[in-house]
Amino acid sequence: MALVVQKYGGTSVEGRDRIMRVAERVAELRSRGDDVVVVVSAQGRTTDSLLREARSITSEPAQRELDMLVTAGERISMSLLSIALNSLGCRAISFTGSQVGIITDTRHTDARILEVRPQRLVRELERGAVVVVGGFQGVSTEREVTTLGRGGSDTTAVALAAALGAERCEILTDVDGVHTADPRVVAGAEKVDELAYCDMAELARYGATVLKEEAVRLAEREGIALHVGDASRATPGTIVLERPLSSERPVVAISLLEGVSLLRAGGADEGLEGLTCHGDALRFVAASGGSVSVAVESDGLPGSLPASLVCAVGPGAGGGATLASFARVSSEEVCPLLAVASTARSTVAAVERGRSRDFLRRLHEQLFRDGSGQTSASTRSPRM
Repeated sequence: MALVVQKYGGTSVEGRDRIMRVAERVAELRSRGDDVVVVVSAQGRTTDSLLREARSITSEPAQRELDMLVTAGERISMSLLSIALNSLGCRAISFTGSQVGIITDTRHTDARILEVRPQRLVRELERGAVVVVGGFQGVSTEREVTTLGRGGSDTTAVALAAALGAERCEILTDVDGVHTADPRVVAGAEKVDELAYCDMAELARYGATVLKEEAVRLAEREGIALHVGDASRATPGTIVLERPLSSERPVVAISLLEGVSLLRAGGADEGLEGLTCHGDALRFVAASGGSVSVAVESDGLPGSLPASLVCAVGPGAGGGATLASFARVSSEEVCPLLAVASTARSTVAAVERGRSRDFLRRLHEQLFRDGSGQTSASTRSPRM
């Protein structure tokens, strides 16, 4: 008998029919003898709606009260799913993050998990119940309700899987896995069967919304394999793990982060001053030709250029052939590379925001045209 943690995104529990489909899937898993913990997000755009309502009252609502407000969305989802499971004869009980012992620091709206004390959850599993947990939330060391930031339900699921020693953690959403690019933007994007933690974290950092970067980093630290798949049907999906068992393409996938401000400074000292004020929104710092470019995930910073970031990841993504592909697409699309930064397994380029989707599509064609993750043409010198 295995212990499985499943996380369902907001669209998966939006409305009666979808809730019942999730309940049937969970009940079937439980009927096979597995212990099941389910983490749920708020339905649809509930969180956005609650935030808009708060800001219709004041432009600067108290952070503590925002946390109290938005956690209502997850409480609704977890209660309705538990009701649905019990109606099917599958015993279930719902808990908030604080009730299952998710202890966080004292930051509101973007807290970090410090530890998990799952004793109450374990007792219910031992009694044969499915435990449904409201994601995205915990309780601080000061006994205040806190939230974990956007995508925090992924982090909740991974943290519970680690604390419980789960066999697997499934992140179930409205796509059938991680793709070579966002399939909503790139029609020919293919599903990736296996992906390294480090590559998935980079994709998440640079715009891939299927997983939150913090959740991937936590899974890597705890050695928890993540299974990303479709909430509406059982499919193989994508497995995120330390080292893919199958052979990897030189470039595994690419992602796009829009809504970036690019700041430029005349020298390294000038460019690095005040970077700490950008906090988690800072995406990269690139130095070239005596100037420094700083990319921040924020719109309309004073003195900045509106830009997007395109990221390629994989064992060969930091090499010259990949950079040549970036340069070639830049030349062919008449879309200049505003700044470029590379690591051993990634290349990230800032491009004009208005041309970034066209750039992504063309780069995908360049990198994945022959199915190997690198076209034979990409070893040619770029036309500059």
